[in-house]
Amino acid sequence: MRSALSFVFLATAAVADVVTNGPVPGKNANPTDTSLPRLTGKRFPFDQLPFQADTVPATPDNPNFRGAQTGYNNCTGRPTADDALCQTIVVNSVADFCFFAPPSLMEVGNAEHETVAYCTQPTHGARLVPAGTFTAVQFIRSKSYVEITGFLDQTKVNIPKGDYGGELDSGAQDLRGNPIGGLAYSNALPFTPGKETQSTMWHQFIGGNMICMKLCDDKSADPRGLCRHDLDTLGCNTNVPAAYKDGVFESCESDDQAAVAEGVTGIPVSSACTPYQSAQIFGGGVVPPVPTGTATVVSTSTTAAASTTPTVSGSASKSTSGTVKPSTSATTSGGAAGPSQSAGGSASSIGASAFGAPLPASSLSPSRRRAKPAHCILHCCASDFVVVVCVFWIRLLDTP
Repeated sequence: MRSALSFVFLATAAVADVVTNGPVPGKNANPTDTSLPRLTGKRFPFDQLPFQADTVPATPDNPNFRGAQTGYNNCTGRPTADDALCQTIVVNSVADFCFFAPPSLMEVGNAEHETVAYCTQPTHGARLVPAGTFTAVQFIRSKSYVEITGFLDQTKVNIPKGDYGGELDSGAQDLRGNPIGGLAYSNALPFTPGKETQSTMWHQFIGGNMICMKLCDDKSADPRGLCRHDLDTLGCNTNVPAAYKDGVFESCESDDQAAVAEGVTGIPVSSACTPYQSAQIFGGGVVPPVPTGTATVVSTSTTAAASTTPTVSGSASKSTSGTVKPSTSATTSGGAAGPSQSAGGSASSIGASAFGAPLPASSLSPSRRRAKPAHCILHCCASDFVVVVCVFWIRLLDTP
């Protein structure tokens, strides 16, 4: 009887773990729900953006009310300015993308509700990313999403040195988004190429001099699972697994990653990668074309392994020619070693210092705890011994 009960208990625990870690409908709100004035569920054509997407009325008596949307969404046609409050991002290519960061110098966790758009091109009515900000960028297009990963000097976009950041996404704790009212578009989404289309399921992690973000295509098979919102403490390795390599600028096609889940860090196989010589792609020259083909096989078995530790230089060379020049090195395909994949299917370079040292939970302000640092825990557990250390580390973080 005891054995039977033990078996039932273990089986129940296993099922509970799957429910907790898998793409569960309740984790991200139904994007078709338009019954409330909150952000989640709203869709807007790119040429019909409202002044503000979130119209939840002020309720000062509600202790959970986070305030009104602080910026605006109809950014196109507005001037590029250092004080712009645009809260619509666009992710089109390795050279043309936007991301959210604080409007003034503050930690990401304290600014999440009011972050604003910073763009690499002066055509989106937002703030322009300062020259030398990025030291690496990889643009990925799969059959289900577009993705940006990279390294940057975060102090150039109002994030203090040493801040390990947090998650911004289309959901947030009150389904109003972080930032409140933040919208995301791309003209490279797989089902509507060439047309600026809204992604209602997206997430972004920034901090520790790293950035990763993914815009899922609403028409794809599993946008909720691929752009899951609730594993914010697990950062880029789990939510946006990729071969993070400082000094590399490239545009690739890719298989879909596996649905985001705790402990799943397999790096999808990339192909047709076009590497670029340097940050010249941000020099105002020709914008690289979006990859035209997409892979069709989901890579789920690849295991990320620590190998080398990237070093963030804090600056990137500025182009003087204004011309995009792809390098002549060969692109990758299948499982061959290349820019996004090393031989054998493991990550080619990702190390602990890329995520920074963890911050003790006791040092986080209440709002910072809600945001949860993007890179506070090392996830590249390459052996059983390291797994034990990781688990112990997590327990330490949970200690009051």
